[in-house]
Amino acid sequence: MTPEPSQPAARVPYGNRCLSCGFDIVGVPLGQRCPECGAVVQQFAGPGTQKQGKAIASMVLGICALVVGCMSYGLLGLPCGILAVIFAKHARVAVQAGTAPVTSLGMATAGRVCGWIGIVVSSLILLLFVLYIFAIIGLVGFGIAGGGAGPVPAPMPVGP
Repeated sequence: MTPEPSQPAARVPYGNRCLSCGFDIVGVPLGQRCPECGAVVQQFAGPGTQKQGKAIASMVLGICALVVGCMSYGLLGLPCGILAVIFAKHARVAVQAGTAPVTSLGMATAGRVCGWIGIVVSSLILLLFVLYIFAIIGLVGFGIAGGGAGPVPAPMPVGP
């Protein structure tokens, strides 16, 4: 049995640079090391070949968590903020794995910060709303049960 010839290693196309040092890595096979800095060449650095959708989603959801959380008694802000933090984490992992550009870290960080602020603000608004509802229910129940000062006493007569 003769082994089948393996496919030649994919090579970096013309005009791409190392993401770590900026060295022109044209012709370096994918999976090999950059001759300048020694970083593993895992992706093409050219435009259009990388995905940064998770960083964009994180930033958009973080902003929505801030805006919508204040308008919906915190009910919609919490899920948006939680999803923003999750997408920011995935975006950071994608950058570390080499499947997303380093430039998407700024959007991921903005999404994470806005997400956490949205979670805190939405939680506080939701807590205040629940406390307000319980206070109204308590006051209404207190009034129905006949609580309060009771009957008003008659005024005392004045004079001889």
